[in-house]
Amino acid sequence: MTEARSEEEPYRIKIGSREDLAFVLSEASTLEHMIMCEYLFAAFSLKRDESEGLTTEELEKVRNWEGVIMTVAIQEMTHLALVNNMLVSIGSSPYFQHSNFPQPSRYFSPNIRLALIPFGEQALRHFLYLERPEGMSIEGVPGFEVLGDLNPVELKGGIVPKQQYFSTVGNLYRGVEKGFGDLVAKYGEDAVFIGGGHTQATEEVFGLPSLFEVKDLDSARKAVEGIVEMGEGARGDWTHAHFGMFLGIFKEFMEMKRSASFRPTRPVVAAYVRPPVGVENATLITDGFTLKVADLFNASYGLAVQALSRFYIHEKEQTGELQALADTAVGMMSRVIKPLGVALTSMPVGTRLPGITAGPSFELQHREYLLPHRREAFLILQERTLELAANAATLAHEAPSPPLRVQIGGVESSLRELAKGLAVDSIGA
Repeated sequence: MTEARSEEEPYRIKIGSREDLAFVLSEASTLEHMIMCEYLFAAFSLKRDESEGLTTEELEKVRNWEGVIMTVAIQEMTHLALVNNMLVSIGSSPYFQHSNFPQPSRYFSPNIRLALIPFGEQALRHFLYLERPEGMSIEGVPGFEVLGDLNPVELKGGIVPKQQYFSTVGNLYRGVEKGFGDLVAKYGEDAVFIGGGHTQATEEVFGLPSLFEVKDLDSARKAVEGIVEMGEGARGDWTHAHFGMFLGIFKEFMEMKRSASFRPTRPVVAAYVRPPVGVENATLITDGFTLKVADLFNASYGLAVQALSRFYIHEKEQTGELQALADTAVGMMSRVIKPLGVALTSMPVGTRLPGITAGPSFELQHREYLLPHRREAFLILQERTLELAANAATLAHEAPSPPLRVQIGGVESSLRELAKGLAVDSIGA
């Protein structure tokens, strides 16, 4: 494994203004968000018990892999929050939108595509490529074909921010770090970090380690360092970083793959309720019940994003309300989105694809209509949560099997419990 790293490598990211920095951070937020969804999809696609054809030993290994992937996905949530902390620290709005999958990557080599892939060799190779340390020769990854680095693109100056390119995620954040330093040198620290009145995500509120406010150049650099260390490792020490964690799974998987009978993954494909814009030959769900559950998943995912977006524009002094928003976003992820995602991967796409099951698409409806007023925002959030609960109740009643009835019934209960935490009277909105 080559570990060479050139500290003299020129940054491809060029940041000359606050507008440039906000644009690049919004792109970083999109990337972190979509990578997180990729990891969740892979984790949801894994088999759950011995009835799916795994031995006791194989099931233990698969559960360990799921635990590692979910840990990485949660850390990607931390990255997403830190990027948005950096955004609001410079006076910008938070950014939680992304294009719907699949998307050709606008960041890496042209043959890298941001796509929802079930757990397996292809997914692990993709994850290793995304998380590889800066300066690492890609052929150093065991069994990894050479994909080639992105050729540097010389950007001409201009007043409008432009799409920028980088070779690794670490390279992106080193460019962000340099951009913060250059802006502070140009305008002064107080003039750059003007978002002190904005709400930011912290460990105390969200319960995610290494999550803190960004308020000056030191904390911005600390945020960048934390993101890079979690992903590729601290200046090349990747053993316990995401790259090292995925490399460990990759080696174990390739060893167990020698057994022709080892099949750790459900027969999952990314399946869509609506055709993704600009994507040909997308797999569309035709099974009526699966369609309904997929829509419930996407609506729940959208609500979690709305609650998180609302958190960042809420009044800083309203601590009870902020905690309610954070609890809603986190609760939706763990108690609604995860069980629905796992349930979907056991459900048929339709009769045209016999034996194939539907993976969640993480579709976002591109609309942000929550008003900045506190009372109205909480009324809308609670109303929507109760609508989803009623929909889950109907689906639980229609479920074609007892296990699905239990899974979706549990989602209904969770949604009703989360709705109570959004009650206007209970939080004093």
